[in-house]
Amino acid sequence: MTLILTWVVGAAAVIGMFLLLIGPHEFGHFAFAKLFKVNVIEFSLGMGTRLWSGTRNGTLYALRLLPIGGYVRLGGMEPGDYETPDGFHGKKAWQRVVVLLAGPGVNFLVAALAATIIALTQVNTDPARITYVYQPSPAWTAGIRAGDHIDSINGKPVADQQQIRRIVTASAGQPLLLVVRHPGHAARTLTVAPEYNADQKRDIIGIGTQIYTPGEALLSGVTFPAFAAVSIGSGIYLLASGQIPGGLLGPQGATGAIGIGYITVQAAQAGWVNWLNIVAILSVALGLANLLPLPALDGGRIVVVLLEKVRGRPFDREKEMQFQRFGLVALLALVAFIAYFDIQRIVNHQFPGFR
Repeated sequence: MTLILTWVVGAAAVIGMFLLLIGPHEFGHFAFAKLFKVNVIEFSLGMGTRLWSGTRNGTLYALRLLPIGGYVRLGGMEPGDYETPDGFHGKKAWQRVVVLLAGPGVNFLVAALAATIIALTQVNTDPARITYVYQPSPAWTAGIRAGDHIDSINGKPVADQQQIRRIVTASAGQPLLLVVRHPGHAARTLTVAPEYNADQKRDIIGIGTQIYTPGEALLSGVTFPAFAAVSIGSGIYLLASGQIPGGLLGPQGATGAIGIGYITVQAAQAGWVNWLNIVAILSVALGLANLLPLPALDGGRIVVVLLEKVRGRPFDREKEMQFQRFGLVALLALVAFIAYFDIQRIVNHQFPGFR
């Protein structure tokens, strides 16, 4: 892959990831706000300078320069506009909660759809075709990529992944001669040296495959957000409890926008299935993050609505907005702080890559 093509693929991967994460999230808020007849002032994708805009039915639609966020401006959430009847605060508590939940909810739906698409690509798959390659790994270093078919190992034809695994496990770390063929291309002969994996307690080369029936593929996609959420929660617990080497700011610690972009580019270079898998995981992570009960996040605003319902009267809107602004500033400061460590990891080649 030439340098120019690498940059093009990388840019397309990051922008595409942004559109599939931020776009549906903001559309969820937008759609339910419209459903409950909340005045939607603006629906914007991106931040900063406006590249394109248009107005329809009283709503400004805009595409902005920087693919680092997006927002929906609702009536009743700005100074001097708090009491407007068609504003956000003029609606019933349950409607406001639904509007706020809709963004994260759509993120989970996107993750389920992406996971289903990935699983459906494995229906009736050739058992010897590779569907994912870990990076870094001996297979990746040798040039093996998702979609490749392994014809033989050390001159012995192979029929499925289990046979490949048995041969690799029995290799005792000795280099293997693989004949690999990608659809539409000539066969290649590659030398791959297995490496010992302490977790699996065996030699591996870093490839895998999954084969689904259509029903299994659909079930896998529908249940993916739940399993991913548990995995993310487990990772956060291990990080917080000091069980991950390096801690919060180490090579396997918290990752921000720059680190996510880096991982996304890596995934895209490994194939669209790997890229879509990263999108699915990030979509769940974004949904979960927005549900945290923190100022400036959807979860924080939901807490405000619920507390108002319990106490039977609204908070001082101006003080609430000041509190939300403070939360936003703190959140942006945290993003910038983590970005510094992301850059440091990339420069020092400390990023663990994607799994």
